[in-house]
Amino acid sequence: MGRAVVAVSFVAIGLGTAPAFLIGFLGPVLQADLGLSRTAIGVLIGVMFGATGLGCVLAGRVTESIGARWSVVLDKALLMAALTLPLLAPGFPALLACVVLAGIGYGLVNVATNVAVAAALPPERHGVGLATKTAGVPGVVTLTSLVVPAVGASYGWRPVFLATIAVAAAVGVAAALTLPDARRSRTAGPRVPLPAGFWRFTLAATLLIGGSQPIYSWAVPYLHEATGASLPLAGVLTAVASLAALVPMLGVARAADRLGVARRLPMVVALTAVVAAGEGLLAGLGGNVVAGAAGLVLATGAQLGAVSLMHAAVVAAAPEAVGRASAMTMVGFYTGALFSAPLFGLVVDSTGSYRVAWAECTALVCAAAACFWWCRSIGRLTASPEVPHRSPRTTLGADPAVHRDDLSRDHRAGR
Repeated sequence: MGRAVVAVSFVAIGLGTAPAFLIGFLGPVLQADLGLSRTAIGVLIGVMFGATGLGCVLAGRVTESIGARWSVVLDKALLMAALTLPLLAPGFPALLACVVLAGIGYGLVNVATNVAVAAALPPERHGVGLATKTAGVPGVVTLTSLVVPAVGASYGWRPVFLATIAVAAAVGVAAALTLPDARRSRTAGPRVPLPAGFWRFTLAATLLIGGSQPIYSWAVPYLHEATGASLPLAGVLTAVASLAALVPMLGVARAADRLGVARRLPMVVALTAVVAAGEGLLAGLGGNVVAGAAGLVLATGAQLGAVSLMHAAVVAAAPEAVGRASAMTMVGFYTGALFSAPLFGLVVDSTGSYRVAWAECTALVCAAAACFWWCRSIGRLTASPEVPHRSPRTTLGADPAVHRDDLSRDHRAGR
């Protein structure tokens, strides 16, 4: 059962982010067909992730009320509706509405899949389980970067959106049949507050994603425009970078599970530093296609490892409030994504140089590494507690280690 939950979560989380990557990979096609600028493309991507942050704020209460299973199904329904809008009214306004709706759903599926995986697996397997789930993002990037640029160049963006709607429907059905309910019990006791200083995780996530999101959304345009690679070749290189990144990502997660809870956060710091090194390579030698591809592989593998272990570190820091802790971290995660893509596009448009934009990203990621180091004393990260395992049928609140998240109520209470 646990493997099936992780597999469905893998696909659900990857597909949830599809609109942002579709817009990025189809950037040249959308510019030609709809007259969009690079800044407008960046704004659309950024708005989606900003809306995802809003979705994360709402996700705690929604997941508590309807459970992880139906939260993921709801996300897929929102995604289908979102992708339909540009087909009915092509243009920037419809694309803007699309990314807002899809972003809210993506925030919901982020928290819901964290809850589902944590409920289905024992604590000693959280590192690998959450890393595998997170790998859904590069998995979708690999597939879409291989297929979408070539299809878009030949047939336009509309067939890509139609196909994605069909896939979303299939994933929604799979989620309804597979994922655990994992909702909070009506008889549960009072909610446990987040550990003191937990806001540092929110800040660290903001800086990490603010400085690293362009390695996904801007990879194809960067390789095409800065290194001279053709659009199909840029898609293939991006796919190779994403696929190659999965091996070190999962290997690091396995090592982290073996080393124990207390070692996860230092590994996040080290991986974040490697992301900065990869982006530094892009800033220094970014005009060369080989150096560009190598920098993307290095940065992508380290970034995915850092993000997956960040999720595991958050679970360890707040084992009695997993859903709420995930939501708070994801708010920072997508706040970073809100400004990252449009800022990157604005820097390129303003300076005419991708190198300057990659240098700006490198600085933000270096700040993220320092902030993650600052998080070491939060909650139980230094204690490696044993958290009772929960069956996938367990309801939230029936066990003191189960996810208890109500971000809205905590916000009103001033926590």
